[in-house]
Amino acid sequence: MTQNRIASFELGRLIALLAIIGLHSQVFMKSPLIFGEPIIGMMLNQMSRFAVPLFFLMAGYFYYPKFTSNESKEEVFTQYAKPLLIMWFSWSVIFLILPFNFTTLLNDGYFAERSNHWNNLLANPLNSLFEGSLVHLWYIPALICAMGIITILHKLKLDNMLLPIAIMLFVYGCAAGSYVPLTHLEAPIFTRNGPFFSTLLAVLGYEINRRQITLNTKKSLIIALIGFSIFLLEANYLYFFADGAYYHDFLFGSPIWAVGIFLFLQSKPNFGEQLKPAAFSKDILGIYLCHLLIVIYFFNLVFMLNINPILSSFLALPFAFIISFLLVKLLRKLPFGYLLVR
Repeated sequence: MTQNRIASFELGRLIALLAIIGLHSQVFMKSPLIFGEPIIGMMLNQMSRFAVPLFFLMAGYFYYPKFTSNESKEEVFTQYAKPLLIMWFSWSVIFLILPFNFTTLLNDGYFAERSNHWNNLLANPLNSLFEGSLVHLWYIPALICAMGIITILHKLKLDNMLLPIAIMLFVYGCAAGSYVPLTHLEAPIFTRNGPFFSTLLAVLGYEINRRQITLNTKKSLIIALIGFSIFLLEANYLYFFADGAYYHDFLFGSPIWAVGIFLFLQSKPNFGEQLKPAAFSKDILGIYLCHLLIVIYFFNLVFMLNINPILSSFLALPFAFIISFLLVKLLRKLPFGYLLVR
């Protein structure tokens, strides 16, 4: 993703990846309970929601120099999107084939276990098209949609419309997503998928690079804190006063939160250099693509071995990360590995 391997950005990507794995691992979501609620797990869940917005923002930031260094903008987009689509399709095929639930597999057989998953995908084919065969794969089509919109508007010499269109998509995504209890809007697909949220975040990264926007550490952290506070206020309002959900992928505070974190990392380019985060750089996307399968299999083991939920919460993140990392390394050695990892 980065060519110059800026240490702070690489550390940010690694932390974001770990946050996503922890989120999907449902760390401390079953125990301990405080006043009957997994308060620690709920807070960790919400604190992890910066991760995907930060990934989109970084993608837009690093798309800009690629975009401006080539006369053919369509060629830049094609070179960017083609390997991503290949990986998205390849992993979608794998997740269609591999069983998820060991208990159902052993008791009822392969086709009984898989038919549940296949039927869920067929129940909403348009959403599945923008998502893939396992929920976390939505990131790739969403990223491609964002870069496609940037490319098209630039080609039409409508760069000044980038931010307004991205904002409109984001507002609609929130209105037809988390804010449905208030707006009662209906979207043809789950608005986390597709261009609704990814476009604004990618455009913000693109514009930060294009306009050479920088802030000092203090101001960046203040912006991040404001964004996180707005996000928490929104989530709590929707949950307690609007009969909505408590967990949200994107809210209006998300872009502010992600921009603050990004500008902080930008202001401290050597931050975390001693941890050598660049060692994981080329494996980040591969780990993201395969990690959810590892998490699912870990949940199977937890159920079959009746592992204590607190112990499983401590084990889940390192288990999923290490096994995913080793799997990516193995895939690189296989003849077809280029279809699954970059």
